[in-house]
Amino acid sequence: MSGPLRVFDPLKQNRNYATVWASQLISTLGDRVHHVALAALVFQLTGSLTKTGLALMATALPDLLLGMVAGVAVDRFDRRMIMIISDLLRVPLVSAIPFLAYHSLPLAFVDLFLVNTLSIANRPAANAIIPTIVPTEKLAAANSLSSISDNSIDIIGYPVAGAVIGLLSAWLGWKQGLQAAFIFDAGTFLISGLLLLTAKTPAFLRVQSGVSSIWAELKEGIAFVHSSSVLRANTLVMLLGPLMLGAATPLLVGYAWTVLGGGEWEYAMLGAGISAGSILGGFWVGVDQRLRPGLTIVAGLALMGIGVMATAAVHDLWFAVATIAISGVGSMMVLIPSVTLVQVHTPEKLLGRVFSVRSTLIFGAIILSNAVGGWAGEQFGVRESFFVCGLLLVVSTLVALAFPSVRGVDVAPITSAEAGFGD
Repeated sequence: MSGPLRVFDPLKQNRNYATVWASQLISTLGDRVHHVALAALVFQLTGSLTKTGLALMATALPDLLLGMVAGVAVDRFDRRMIMIISDLLRVPLVSAIPFLAYHSLPLAFVDLFLVNTLSIANRPAANAIIPTIVPTEKLAAANSLSSISDNSIDIIGYPVAGAVIGLLSAWLGWKQGLQAAFIFDAGTFLISGLLLLTAKTPAFLRVQSGVSSIWAELKEGIAFVHSSSVLRANTLVMLLGPLMLGAATPLLVGYAWTVLGGGEWEYAMLGAGISAGSILGGFWVGVDQRLRPGLTIVAGLALMGIGVMATAAVHDLWFAVATIAISGVGSMMVLIPSVTLVQVHTPEKLLGRVFSVRSTLIFGAIILSNAVGGWAGEQFGVRESFFVCGLLLVVSTLVALAFPSVRGVDVAPITSAEAGFGD
């Protein structure tokens, strides 16, 4: 294949990758329904952006507290089985969220914490399993396809979620409509887990065993990220996105309900707009081999900030969908080169821990930013706070651009020092 169709090569040529890809696609559809339903559930129950931000914090807190331990597990145990078990255990937990929330919101937050505790093992396992079933020369295409597919599902999932929840709420009442949405999400985890049972991955070679070595393995993952100039620079610059725009997540809920004067449908369409932009960005980054990773990542961060600022300046739904799509394009310019850098520059035995170290840092930034965003929206106004989030990201990106280590990152083959790390 040539041109944009090149990104589909791994799907056609690799059955095991296709199976993993399909399982992630199905669970992602459920996740998008879950995302809209959770925002509607908390905001409908409380009317508070601060409490909505707390709900989002509950989903991210396990990444901060347990993310690196999950990375050790991913490097110790069969990654496919980790994905299967985490999918199946999330089925009852996700189904229970609305029932718990109606009786006790704190109990629902505990359930959300447990759901994401399982998710933090699934995500690095999925990222770490791809290089074991996809040749190195196809990694960029496989990562692009995964990102494009996720965001294609967003375009379907967000509007469907908004429409279905709205229709069911009008017909059965808003509580029953949200219950149906969470049950649908649980069903996608069940299908994903069963599908993964049919995938074949390389025989897993267990590394160290015993609880006493967990801390040593954690330190090894942290030390590798710190010792690799490529990964260290990329990790630091990548943190700008969640640190500055994590606050925009609860603000987007307030934007849909207050600025646009809508609800689930408007919120869902904003999510679809981000996804549409992400698809365009994914195709571009996956196909254009001339792009320099360092400059592409920095430009993507700036574009994300510009998209958020432009969205804050409008109050019409379709203009907002178009402007927020700009940030979606930028997000893929950051995500795809960054994931590929990790996969290329990290020894296979350390992939789970390296992805988890980065995930822990990213979600730590998101937790802090979520809390600030909900509070800022109520204190200073949603549009004003939204605009400041975008502005801060653009300014901080321009500062990062001054550092050669950020501009000069490249996807070069793994060095001998990186390959032999920890031996």
